[in-house]
Amino acid sequence: MPNSALLLLLPVLTGMVLLVVRRNDRRRQFVERRLTAITAAESSSEPVQRLSLLRAVSPGAIFQLPRKYTARFNAAFAATGNRIGLLHLIAAGLIASILVIGFAKIILALSSAYAILFGCVAAAVIPVIFLKMAQARYRRHFLDVFPDALDLVGRAVKAGLPVNEALATAGHEIADPVGSELRRALDQVQIGVQMVDALQQIAARVRAADFRFMVVALALQSKTGGSLAETLANLSKVIRARKALRLKARALTAEAKASASVLAALPFIVGGAMWMMNRDLTLTLWVDPRGRFMLGLAFVSLVTGLTTMYVIVKRALR
Repeated sequence: MPNSALLLLLPVLTGMVLLVVRRNDRRRQFVERRLTAITAAESSSEPVQRLSLLRAVSPGAIFQLPRKYTARFNAAFAATGNRIGLLHLIAAGLIASILVIGFAKIILALSSAYAILFGCVAAAVIPVIFLKMAQARYRRHFLDVFPDALDLVGRAVKAGLPVNEALATAGHEIADPVGSELRRALDQVQIGVQMVDALQQIAARVRAADFRFMVVALALQSKTGGSLAETLANLSKVIRARKALRLKARALTAEAKASASVLAALPFIVGGAMWMMNRDLTLTLWVDPRGRFMLGLAFVSLVTGLTTMYVIVKRALR
């Protein structure tokens, strides 16, 4: 009876959490539209109003976190392009803990203490992994478009445009997320922030070494001069060459990935074949607690092996 109640409670809790996350996303989009309108209409009081609105919808304002933790959360979420928030991490942790507790309690037939312990570990680890993956995805999308922005800025500077106007052109012509980040920097320049400082804030959000190199090149060019167009062109070539090398390595590891996919699917194919040939024998694995424990242990071993292979391949592609 408790196991059935847990299974019935899982979709209800998941739906409630997703509903809260969806409402929070709508509120954030509404505030972003309001900030855009304020940017176009307001003047000197704009920074104060924008800061107050950002604090009003920040995760720290909702949950009253300490200021230093709020700053860390805001920086971490900014590194994802503000596409996820604290509620997304809470939802991921809650869903992961419920799934792990149900798996440990129903399949592995572990005691409640061990099930809750594993659930707490999943609730702590899964949000971190989810956040890191979102940050890596945003950084990858940024670097895919970044060489085009470098080429455009380099050609504009070579044609005689000032650096700020070249960056403004790139901000309006280049696709997001590079274009949106450059437009945000230009908004800060309009209220008195130096361009280099605004670009350094972008570098802190994106956390990409290539963008930091561009900021350093702009800072040196503004102080000592030099051929900025040539520097940006060389940086664009390096980024494109690195991407081509990464794609080549990904193609070379495609065979290993295909082999891993086949090996991962074989247990399910063999299990389905055994179920079709002799259901009474296979049914023992599901009825007997010892059989469920063996199935759960086999599933954990399979997931561990696939995760290890995935990590090895990812590190080889860096």
